Amino acid sequence: MPLVAVDAKAIPMMHTVDVSTLISDSGIVRYRLDAKIWDVYSNEGDSYWYFPKRIHVERFDSLFHVEGSIVADTAYYYEKKGLWRAIGDVVVKNIEGTTFETVELFWNQKAPPNTLDAFYTDQAVKITKSDSTIIYGLNGFRADQSLNNIRLLSGKGGFIVDESTDTLQNTVNSDSIQRP
Repeated sequence: MPLVAVDAKAIPMMHTVDVSTLISDSGIVRYRLDAKIWDVYSNEGDSYWYFPKRIHVERFDSLFHVEGSIVADTAYYYEKKGLWRAIGDVVVKNIEGTTFETVELFWNQKAPPNTLDAFYTDQAVKITKSDSTIIYGLNGFRADQSLNNIRLLSGKGGFIVDESTDTLQNTVNSDSIQRP
């Protein structure tokens, strides 16, 4: 039987099934990660994590209160860049209860504070606020680390009618919307 050459880059350095782990940042537990499969690839200076079957990540504050979460069908984490790429049925929630739904989302953990470079996508996004207001970013959005400051790209919005006065409370329809 002839020997078959195997590309080392195609084989994970670590393969783990049914993962539930805590991840610390500067010695403080900040995240809980649950995944069906977690593969780690370490290739000549370019290592990444691969989650091919559903991933759930929660971020904690210093008292272990959940500040936000991300769920996706598939995800990649590029260690050197500090960059996550979530693909598929992506759902993100922030501490205020706002939910973001899209098919692809990037999370740059190394984005400078207070910039709209932390979370972003160029795919359509549905944003549901805790008061049931629904806003659509037809060409994606950009947001800070807390997902509180948001810039929609080609936005369209839902509205809430105050039935007691029959007046419109919120409406959104703009090419670029930035929350103060």
